[in-house]
Amino acid sequence: MKIYLLSLFFLVILIIKNTNIVVGQSIEEIARIEDPLRQLEAVLQLPVNFGKDTVTLKKSLQPVLEIANEKDSFVLKWGYYMRMADGYSIAFDRTNGISEQYYQLAEQLLQKHYNIELEMIGYARQGYYNYVYRKVKEAFPFFLRANDLKSKIDIRKIPLVVKHYQFIANFYGYIGDHGSAVNYLQEALPFSKAVSRERVDLTNAVAVYLSRDSLNHQALIYLNRAMEEAKLAKDSVWIGIISGNLADQAWKAGDKQRAIALVQKNIDLSMRYNEHKDAMRANLTLASWYLVLKEWELAKQHVVSGINLMEEKPYFLKYKMDASKLLADIAHGLNQKEEELKQLHVYLTLKDSLEKRINDKEIQKIMWQRETERYNRTIQSTEEKRLHSKRIYQFIGISLVLVFTIILLLINKSKTKIKMRNTLLEKDQLTLAYEKQLLDQELVILKDSLGEFTDTIKQNDTTIQQLRQEIVKVSEQNPAYMAQVSDSLNAMLQTHIMTDERWLKFKHVFDKVYPGYLSQMKKNYSKITDNDLRILALQKLDLNNSSMSELLCVSMEAIKKAKQRLKKKMESQDQESISADRTISR
Repeated sequence: MKIYLLSLFFLVILIIKNTNIVVGQSIEEIARIEDPLRQLEAVLQLPVNFGKDTVTLKKSLQPVLEIANEKDSFVLKWGYYMRMADGYSIAFDRTNGISEQYYQLAEQLLQKHYNIELEMIGYARQGYYNYVYRKVKEAFPFFLRANDLKSKIDIRKIPLVVKHYQFIANFYGYIGDHGSAVNYLQEALPFSKAVSRERVDLTNAVAVYLSRDSLNHQALIYLNRAMEEAKLAKDSVWIGIISGNLADQAWKAGDKQRAIALVQKNIDLSMRYNEHKDAMRANLTLASWYLVLKEWELAKQHVVSGINLMEEKPYFLKYKMDASKLLADIAHGLNQKEEELKQLHVYLTLKDSLEKRINDKEIQKIMWQRETERYNRTIQSTEEKRLHSKRIYQFIGISLVLVFTIILLLINKSKTKIKMRNTLLEKDQLTLAYEKQLLDQELVILKDSLGEFTDTIKQNDTTIQQLRQEIVKVSEQNPAYMAQVSDSLNAMLQTHIMTDERWLKFKHVFDKVYPGYLSQMKKNYSKITDNDLRILALQKLDLNNSSMSELLCVSMEAIKKAKQRLKKKMESQDQESISADRTISR
């Protein structure tokens, strides 16, 4: 395990602890501070960790609110909201509605009293609040907004700039954007105290992130700076941590003996000052190096030392997995097959447990990238709209008189066009009304024609029957008159019979009076013939069998049979449709 990873964890611990430092300043002392920035920094360092005792929290911070109201200071009131949000997050030990309510009050305050530096830090603090409790997705928008404001603020006006920039850098480091983390830490460095743990922390963190991006030469420069600061500050804990990080650089450079000596120094100092987690990681690192050198017993000794420093907490799960893999490799080197299989089994079990966490972290990185892209697109779109609106306003301002004149001309022109359009519209409406009237008249004429046709057929049918009866009566008495009556009957039959030509004319009129009737019958009953259609049309006109017989020049018996056949065809096809529907439903 690489030594420089330990410094990131140590950085988080320091930041979290720093949120609850008692700075030794009473409320009275804070009230006497004249510089608003220093006064706000003092408020932001007031103790708020009272466990679950929120009553004491409120009493402790109430004087800050009173001073803010007395001085009408929105800056102090903003600081009060921030610390109340911190206090409730500690009391609940999770994200909670009360903390978020105080963050919202702080944001609303800045909408009335705009301050871009406080706005940026407010977003950073709320983002870090979500990040600490691993609501990483919820933290995205706050860090995006904070980063967007970074280029617009004056860093000298940022309260506790080192602490807040560490918040942001820590988040960027977590999601894998080490370059952004380095930028924030480098900007914070000039504001850290010389020869202090704070500066050592920042310098070492820069080296850690540079190493993660394989910028080893630059990382080594910062590690040496951090070591110099740690020695000047006489900070043995940090000397041990940085020694471990330098050891990793020395190992990469091939100086194995120096690397081993530095890690051993890291272990000794960490154990002396009860930094057991740091010592545990250093032991595993040293074991992995002895494994490369095939020093099996020394490797095993340091793995066991590392395991003895582990606790039964989720944090140590990864290190337990690393230790099992080291023990399996050592057993393989010592040709201890049974022990090797045992340790491999433990290693695989632990690895499976970690897969989900690793995958979740990768998903968070992807989500961050997508959220960043979407946010940037939104910002770009908003900026484009703003510029577009600005150009429009400029154009309107310059061209106002000209536009006013053009509008007057357009109004007059529009009135003329509207009149013309209305005239054309009225003309079109009259044309449509006239065409509709013609169609209605044509339909009435066609209906009358069809009615007259039906009535004529019925009258002719009656006349034909009378003529036939007269022929029977006078056939024996008056042969000459019989010939005349017979001629009249034949002439009437010739005009009465529906020939193909007459059928087409009749059908044309029928289709207009009863549109779609015959075509629908043909569609519904595909087996019917043209003769069947004639029967259907005549039935629609309520003609009896006798009239149909005379009209189609067939016997009444033929008409009856034709109707029967038509009925069977239609019933047969209806039955087939019903059977098909039942089959489909099954």
